[in-house]
Amino acid sequence: MQQDSLLYLSAYDELYVIDLDKVLYMQADDHYTDVYYASGTHFLLPFGLVKIESRLTSVDSERFRLMRLGRKYIVNLRRVFRINTVKESIFLSDDLGNNISLHISKPVLRGLIDSMKGKDDEN
Repeated sequence: MQQDSLLYLSAYDELYVIDLDKVLYMQADDHYTDVYYASGTHFLLPFGLVKIESRLTSVDSERFRLMRLGRKYIVNLRRVFRINTVKESIFLSDDLGNNISLHISKPVLRGLIDSMKGKDDEN
């Protein structure tokens, strides 16, 4: 585990450590955030997604390919294998061979498709 892949968050005399190399996605849960690792592990953090997103700017988020998608998710783009705008879904694969689908609005998915494939690509 590389030190620069760790995100440290502290609150109430506790330290939370997120290994960004292992993140599959993060999901907002009111003023909390559920973190899901590709290994199947998940845990709850006492921080909103906005705070986590702002802290991600302090690390090389481009290296980890973590992107905020809509109001509810931060997704590891290296784990995306399908985006379906008709069904408003993005599909991720974890380390256990499971496929996870997340419901995300069409405009957000279209923007993601444009950024992933390049705006000049017509395919």
